[in-house]
Amino acid sequence: MQLLERLYSANMPMTIDAHEDIQKCDLLRAERLIEPDLPPFIPSQGRTTYSGQATVMRVTARGEAALKMRACSLFNPVQCSPCPATSDAR
Repeated sequence: MQLLERLYSANMPMTIDAHEDIQKCDLLRAERLIEPDLPPFIPSQGRTTYSGQATVMRVTARGEAALKMRACSLFNPVQCSPCPATSDAR
């Protein structure tokens, strides 16, 4: 979620170089929270790695809703069901 927060406040498109962050982008893409262009995998010394940089095009509406829900639960956990910040996100 920290990467999603960083992406949300960044100018898009954003280039990601770090292998760990590219892996996180892959997970965020699987959850449809971002729209990235991910590099292909290549085998390297018995493990899989990425062959280049990722480019994140945007944080989706679903990603924005997830961030709002997280903020709501962090700042006001008692009154977050349902969170008014995400009621129009569906």
